[in-house]
Amino acid sequence: MNTPRPAVAAAFAACLIACLGGCKQAAPPPAGQSAPKPVSAMDTAMFGIDAKDEGEALFGRECAFCHVGKTTGAFMLGRRLGKENADLTKRTDLQGDYVKAVVRNGLVNMPAFSRVEVTEPELDKIAAYLSRKKN
Repeated sequence: MNTPRPAVAAAFAACLIACLGGCKQAAPPPAGQSAPKPVSAMDTAMFGIDAKDEGEALFGRECAFCHVGKTTGAFMLGRRLGKENADLTKRTDLQGDYVKAVVRNGLVNMPAFSRVEVTEPELDKIAAYLSRKKN
């Protein structure tokens, strides 16, 4: 099927206009509070890219596409465990051994990751990053 390029461009433009036209401005935060920075798709894609912590960089490369921002993994965790537990980077209750077990065995919709996909040293660093106590 050959769709003429002008038709594709017009369809794309219509979708873009509909999206931008439907976007609503969020209400300002209460006095004395700053608005939380929304996590965009670009933030998710770039998560950990400049991290000094190797575990954070590995998490960004291997896990962020499902577990940072408005992604499938975060959505599913939010439904199961509450919105406050949706973003793994903000959790303070994760233990390294649990993180490793979930990565290796999978859990609900999350598939298991083999030692080829994520090596043991890499998984150790990711687990250490996620199990640290956040401020």
